Amino acid sequence: MGARAEAMPLHSATPRVPRVSVVVRSFNRLPALVELLHALLAQDHDSFEIVVVEQSTNKPAAAAAELAQLARDSRVRVLQFPPLGGPGARNAGVRAARGELFVFIDDDDLPHGTDWLRRHESNFADPDCLGVTGQFCEPDAAPYVNPDRARRDVLSFNVLMWQRVFARTDQKKRVQSLMGGNAAIPRRTLERFGLWDECTPIEDEPSLAFRINAGKAPGEYLLFDPDVKMIRRLDVPGGMGKRTMSGPAYAKRVFTFLHNIIGHYFPVRFVLLYPLYLYMASYHVTQWICSDSIKHRTLFQRIWATSGFFLALFPLWTFWLASWCVRRVVVGEPPHRPTLEPVVAIAPSGEVDTDAVASPA
Repeated sequence: MGARAEAMPLHSATPRVPRVSVVVRSFNRLPALVELLHALLAQDHDSFEIVVVEQSTNKPAAAAAELAQLARDSRVRVLQFPPLGGPGARNAGVRAARGELFVFIDDDDLPHGTDWLRRHESNFADPDCLGVTGQFCEPDAAPYVNPDRARRDVLSFNVLMWQRVFARTDQKKRVQSLMGGNAAIPRRTLERFGLWDECTPIEDEPSLAFRINAGKAPGEYLLFDPDVKMIRRLDVPGGMGKRTMSGPAYAKRVFTFLHNIIGHYFPVRFVLLYPLYLYMASYHVTQWICSDSIKHRTLFQRIWATSGFFLALFPLWTFWLASWCVRRVVVGEPPHRPTLEPVVAIAPSGEVDTDAVASPA
């Protein structure tokens, strides 16, 4: 015991319970959150906690009472916050969690089966595995038009560094990115590479993946595992309201992501290919209006919204770009790479045992 403990797994040097922390972001979906908690508490796993980052401004009395009852379970910790945004809520949950493995699921989704946590955890028997995303199950979704392309491109980036998802595909493989739901990431990965950038309102997952891909050692990898399944409930109201906003409002979020995230991590590529980013934003918003938005259900609504979007795009883009440039001059670049500090063991005397600090490398 006199030897340095830094080479040992952190939970061996400084025993902590639980082994796994499930991080749940929740906003104005208390009935769905209650249903999710029942499913999580039924997991067949011997050492886990559930950390709920609860930010609701609308709290139906019956659901709030049931949530309070569920919080009496020692495995459930409900933390109250004002609205933090997507990445901010995920970061808050991670910082409050105590486990060595973080598993992420949002309040509008459900785990598939009672072995969901065990399946996630089993992938990390290999220490070179830095993170895992499981399969998304959407009961009403049409099959992929090109299944081979979906298998090939699952969780990868195109030349513009836009994330291709295809997380409903069926082939286990090493990938370039992670999703925010049905994902598992060890504490050691986040201590080493940081958390999720909070300066974007959408597509908050890629910033962490960019850093992992740039800094991982040979042999280390991210994994897509279709045997770990999550049920997506796309019709649950609340949340960030992404599926109910207007085309220009969604386009502004895409603009912010492109300039604050891709422009930060790939500045030369972003400047040289800037016209292509404008084209990509136009294509992506049009696809969103026609496929993902529940605000535009009929053909007429989709044609009307798409036409209005293209008429407004260039004036809006010019205004957004001018505002963004002024803010950069006045305020400076937004912060990137939020950190998760390594856990420090406390010696029996109450003094910090620096030999038992988890190494971020």
